[in-house]
Amino acid sequence: MSDPESQLATFVNGLEYESLPERVIDRAGLVVADTIGASVGGTTLPEVASLAEVEAERNPGEASILGTGRTAAPGHAAMVNATAATSLDIDEGNPYAGGHPAVHVVPAVLAEAEVDDEPDPETFLTSVVAGYEVATRTGRACTPLKGRQTEDGYPYHVHGVWGTVGTAAAVARYRGLSTDGITEAIRMGANSALHTQFDAVVEGRTVRNTYAGASNLLGGEVATQAEVGYTGLESGIERHLARASDAFDDVPLTDELGELWEITRGYFKRHAACRLTHSTIDAVLELQASHPIDTADVSTVTVGVGRAAAKLDPERPENVLQSKFSIPFAVATVLANGDATKPSFSDDARTDAVLDLASCVELVETDDVVGSEPGQRGARVAVTMDSGETLRAEVTAPKDAERVSEDGTAERVLREKYDWLVEPTLGAERTAELWAAARSPTTTEPARLATLATPE
Repeated sequence: MSDPESQLATFVNGLEYESLPERVIDRAGLVVADTIGASVGGTTLPEVASLAEVEAERNPGEASILGTGRTAAPGHAAMVNATAATSLDIDEGNPYAGGHPAVHVVPAVLAEAEVDDEPDPETFLTSVVAGYEVATRTGRACTPLKGRQTEDGYPYHVHGVWGTVGTAAAVARYRGLSTDGITEAIRMGANSALHTQFDAVVEGRTVRNTYAGASNLLGGEVATQAEVGYTGLESGIERHLARASDAFDDVPLTDELGELWEITRGYFKRHAACRLTHSTIDAVLELQASHPIDTADVSTVTVGVGRAAAKLDPERPENVLQSKFSIPFAVATVLANGDATKPSFSDDARTDAVLDLASCVELVETDDVVGSEPGQRGARVAVTMDSGETLRAEVTAPKDAERVSEDGTAERVLREKYDWLVEPTLGAERTAELWAAARSPTTTEPARLATLATPE
């Protein structure tokens, strides 16, 4: 029997747009639109703007750095675009992979397709789907990553560990490599995995925001290496990535391949923070909707969460990244600002009053809020007022805009998020035009998508 990489490559190479189920095509359009929106929104951060400037100067090319008007070589443009998207922690994710497949795939394929002399929108979308499937299945095989369930550490961060495998597969598919070539790209993509650290987010070290960007850059290079004949280890995914996992299982790599579509099982984030904070945020928003809360009258807040979320405990975060991975700050900024949008986790949001309120939040680890399904991490919030009254709310799982419901409610929620990310950079009219094009990317050439994502 061939190794899993060969089976994945056969699937990737044989995948055609005409064979994709309609629900997969529709979902992929949302994934593309959401990822582009996150990239444009992230370019306003000073460090991302500086990175875009340097990359455009040192690695010139024709691929767009979205939201900036700058261009760079495709791999470097993809690296900046992915870095921008993850810097806001608002990009699409998949609970079964335990991470964010889309941001490891969409930027790289978009950059490739934009500079292609004969771009094919259908091949673009098919390559996104193929890369997403490979990335998610690799993530599932590696779950849980080493140290993520131990008492004394949380060492691996999902970004950059398995995402490069999906990037390499997607770029190889777009370039039209043979099955053998895609096999080698997948194998070598596992070889290029990063040993990323979760500690960076708790400590506010912004190297974390570069993990997915590095995967996009490396994945494109790996595809090039495979294209010219370099080869990787057989069963390379397991041989390279099992050491990053506490329970590696190769079954998800190929199980129900072509029948179970991973891209339809992802989630779209509503809040600009780590998803481990989302149930807590949703509980606080519920309380605010039913009981207007004056933050000056809050005495203490107790939050019951599972083991993973309980590690997000910085009370006085020092920068944007650390704010997004702090449940005490998330509670305080939502109580003070009424939402969990981009501005609520900005530098300006860390006022003395909000930080003082965050110091009143106590995290309590409790397993009974964690469900059996992947991503089913709930939260129990109790806000005690100076009067002695205690307001309580409990959420069993994050309230993501996960599916497009029949009445369009979920898509409207996603579009609202997209608008507050993109409009400040592109303006209302261009934002709407970009959404329409990205939402149905097979109707628009990739270069046009990139143009629409550029300020006039």
